[in-house]
Amino acid sequence: MSHGSGFTERVKQELAQRGAGDRGTARAELAAVLRLGGALHLHPGAPAEERLTLEVGTTSGAVARRTFALLHRIYDLRPEVQVRAPGGVRRRSTYVVVVAARADDLARDIGMLDPDGRPSGDVPAEMVVADAHALSYVRGAFLAAGSVSAPGRAAHLEIATGSDPLAERLAELVARVTEHPAHATTGERPRVVVKSGDTIGALLAAMGASGAFLAWDEQRLRRSLRNEATRLANADAANVRRTIEAAADQTAAVAEVLGRLGWDGLPADLREVALVRLANPAASLAELGELCDPPVGKSSVHRRMRRILALSEDG
Repeated sequence: MSHGSGFTERVKQELAQRGAGDRGTARAELAAVLRLGGALHLHPGAPAEERLTLEVGTTSGAVARRTFALLHRIYDLRPEVQVRAPGGVRRRSTYVVVVAARADDLARDIGMLDPDGRPSGDVPAEMVVADAHALSYVRGAFLAAGSVSAPGRAAHLEIATGSDPLAERLAELVARVTEHPAHATTGERPRVVVKSGDTIGALLAAMGASGAFLAWDEQRLRRSLRNEATRLANADAANVRRTIEAAADQTAAVAEVLGRLGWDGLPADLREVALVRLANPAASLAELGELCDPPVGKSSVHRRMRRILALSEDG
């Protein structure tokens, strides 16, 4: 799909630059990239150890570099990277990461082949038991085969999967990490489709694309603040002004801190309140506390926001 190709590449570049986490989270991300973006090729005349190759094609240089780095880190592989110039049906250069050594073992480990060497269309259950690993798998799937509409356009995010079972399983994972439903489209073109702006924003934020999330959510944020101001029009004008200014200041502080430190640079309690503030720009501190898991009091949210504001001022 060509939905917001420039914005899609921006999201992928941001995701490719974030830390990959521990081996389990990095392996889950790589498995999704290889599973959704890769293909196995059999070369009957090649030496036994190179008879099967795994090739990952992408138009994103950032995704190609990320794939190379993860293969080297996790499996100590140094794949070949080919660049194929535009031509024919290709309008852009394509980067192809080729794994020629131990491709059979790699394909079994990431779930492309089952233990008997037969193609597998599902996500290995053990790979996504932990929530962090499930999120990494979704991130890798988007890097390999995702697209998202540009801010201001009709909300549309999709991830092509190539198989019906994988589309259904990936939709479950997206719903799990965003706590919003996702739709699996099966048949001629299996894919996961999300058309809710709130769900897309939640997914961008959860995957770690905080800059893209802020760009995506800017119009909704402004509209939400404007609606809140209207709702409080009959209240004390000074209180209205303070409420909106405080929310705007907090949102700006969160954006500054995330841009400088990233999600992984914040403690878990600050990361949680930062996420609920970004997702609910007009909510009161008490309402933000109710959205935390588990819920916390207004004073706890206030203390956490003061710490975020202090981090912003220190920067």
